[in-house]
Amino acid sequence: MIELAELYRIARTAERVLAPVANAPPELWVAALRPRDADYDAVFVGEAAARARAGYASLWANPPKSLGKRGQTTVHAFASEADALGHDNEFSREFPGGYRKIASQLSPHKVWLTFKLVEPGASSGMSYDGLVWLADDHWAWFPKPWRVLADDTSAN
Repeated sequence: MIELAELYRIARTAERVLAPVANAPPELWVAALRPRDADYDAVFVGEAAARARAGYASLWANPPKSLGKRGQTTVHAFASEADALGHDNEFSREFPGGYRKIASQLSPHKVWLTFKLVEPGASSGMSYDGLVWLADDHWAWFPKPWRVLADDTSAN
């Protein structure tokens, strides 16, 4: 289990990484956040890696033009280990409820983040999830993983 201080440090680091790409064109933010092929196997358990790889192909083939809206230059991030996302606790409450459905398909000790892009001094803005710290040296973004991991019988 990662210490709370380390989760806090990772979240602050994410804020510094995301701030310059929040309003950047896709060629800049995609280069910073697009998962590498090996990341899927590191982040997802078993066959969930292949489903995630296939599910995210369309996002990376046609990424959004920008993450934030004009003026949203402040980033607030919250971190949690994946194994905490499967049940109600102070960490999982910061994440969308879909994480509880698929937490068993996530590598338990990877750190996941939610983040919000806001205007300076504001509390609401564009909310995102699915940023993962791969401790070797980089970030990878897997937004709304429950949508790509859900089986055909479950609701998105």
